[in-house]
This record gives sequence, C-alpha cells and structure tokens, in this order.
Amino acid sequence: MSLATILRRTAVALTSLFVLGGVLFALGYAFEDPGGWTAVLIAAAVLGPIVGLSLLAARSEPVALMVLVAALVVFTAWAAITLFVDIELPSVPIIALVLALPIAVLGLRRPMRAAELLLADAALPFTLVVIRFFTESSVEGPAMRDLLGTSTGAVVVPLTVLALLFLAAGFLDRPATAPRVPRVQPPAPAAHS
Repeated sequence: MSLATILRRTAVALTSLFVLGGVLFALGYAFEDPGGWTAVLIAAAVLGPIVGLSLLAARSEPVALMVLVAALVVFTAWAAITLFVDIELPSVPIIALVLALPIAVLGLRRPMRAAELLLADAALPFTLVVIRFFTESSVEGPAMRDLLGTSTGAVVVPLTVLALLFLAAGFLDRPATAPRVPRVQPPAPAAHS
C-alpha cells in the first residue's frame, strides 16, 4: 500500500470521525431545544444530505464533483445572505460539516480535488467570521485571537488540516515526469552549389 493511499484513507477516516462528532454535538443542542419532532426534522435535514452526497461521491465521481461544486456555490450564497439577514438555521459551520464528508469520500479517488473543495469549505465560514469581526462596530467585540475559538474555528482548523492531508496524497499520487531533455536538431545539410 502506497503512502498516498494511506494518507487518503486516513483523511477519510478522520473526516468521518470529525463530522460525526461535530454533527452529534450540534444535534444534541437541537434535541434539547427545540426538541421533539422539530429536532427529528433537523436531524434528518442534516444527516440526509451527508449520507446521500457521500453515497453519490462513492458511486459516481463525475456527478458528485459537479454536485459538490454546485453545493459550495449555494453555500457561498447562503453565507453571503447571513451577512445581511440574521438566520439561525442552518448555521454556516453545520453546512461546512455536511459537505466535508462527501468531499472526503470523493478524495479517495481524487485527492487534489478534495483538497481544493475542503479548503473552500473551510474558507467560507472563516471568511464570514473575519468579515463580521471587521464590520461590527462594537468596541467590546472579540479579539482577533478569539476568532478561531468559536464554533467556526472548531470547524475551520480541522477541515484545513484534513485538506492538507488530501493535498499531500494528491502530490504523492502524481506520476513522476521524466526530465525534459532538449532535442538536438541535426545540422542542416550543406547547400551544394
């Protein structure tokens, strides 16, 4: 087994554990408040896309790639909307978690693409936090060092590390290219007079 394969599988396993832990943590709050059938619907709204997109990524790589890129575009639009409208659900870190596992599954076969998508997935919540930090006029706002201590930071940092694992696997997967040797042109035949 190659080092690239080990890195890809490790990245998928770690992403699975991270997403599972993060989703269970978030859903724990949903079952406390609002609880009941509303919490069940929230759980289905979170777990359904994770399972569906992950199965798609495992079975149909080209379609999954298009769907995940489209999902990131929609995620970007949603994130932009949250800058102007105070919307509670679904939160931006949860959406990042929902997309992370299908992206990782895609990374089993396309690690470079998974690295790019995971970096974009992590960059969106972080960018929102930074924009909010600089646009809020509150003097008592969080210090810059506190940005990664929020729920967003708890999602951004691990996703970035996982993206780096896929990036390393992608570089190791690249075929070695032979060095280019300049061609020597044969001398032109001498012109006879």
